[in-house]
This record gives sequence, C-alpha cells and structure tokens, in this order.
Amino acid sequence: MLISFDKDMELGNELIDTQHRMLIMLLKKLDIALKRQLSHKVIMGILLEIKKFTEFHFLCEENMMYELKYPEVTKHEKIHSGLLFQLDIIIAKVNRKQMFADETLDMLYKWVTAHAMHDDARIVDHIKNHGFLPVAEEKHGLYLE
Repeated sequence: MLISFDKDMELGNELIDTQHRMLIMLLKKLDIALKRQLSHKVIMGILLEIKKFTEFHFLCEENMMYELKYPEVTKHEKIHSGLLFQLDIIIAKVNRKQMFADETLDMLYKWVTAHAMHDDARIVDHIKNHGFLPVAEEKHGLYLE
C-alpha cells in the first residue's frame, strides 16, 4: 500500500493541513516498521504515537470549532469520540495479537483520509464562507514552513 499525503488532500487551512500531513507521516512510519518487520514493541509504540497525535489533532479542531461557533461542533465531537474508540479497539487487538498491525494500516489510512476529506472539509468551508480567522492563524505560517 502506498501511504502518502496527496495535494488533493489539502483543505486550505494551514494548521489542519499540517496536522493531517503529520498523521499521514505517522502512518508511513508504521508502514515502514511493518515492512522492516520491527518488533511488536516498536509497532505498538508507533500505534500509540498515532493515537496520541490523533487526540491532539481532534482537540485542536474542537477548540477551533468552538472558537468559530461552528454549528455542527457537537456532531463532529461525536465523530471524533467514535473514531478514538475504534482506534482504542484496534490498538488493543493488535497488542493482544488478535489483529495484525498490517491489517490496521489500510483501515487507518482510509479512516484518516475519509474523515479529513469529508468531515474536516466542512469546517474549512465554514471558515471560508464566514470569513472567520482562528486565533493567531496569521502566525501559523511562521511555524509551519
């Protein structure tokens, strides 16, 4: 499977796009570790990195949605909660060796890209359509280059 961040995945918000790139990079890291047949401990560590970064990313999005008075914030939070719950189940199954990590890679990649292109795109559209600027957005480029 080819794990990469495609320009078509860009939504037009530097902060969200950068965090999506980071999630894809972590999935690529998992892909490489699996291809190199690294230890179960290493694979679990990468899965936990993915989980922690996903939690961070979701918190950033939720803070932004509240700040911008996004009308679907509650619905979006429920989607995030459901995705994190699924991720916890996947990690637990891989840890107990009830599921192989390579089985999860395709699932996680599809999950990240589908959520970004569908659910997160709606946030960015809301920002563009209402002329809102999240706190310090004009400064993001200084740190994201």
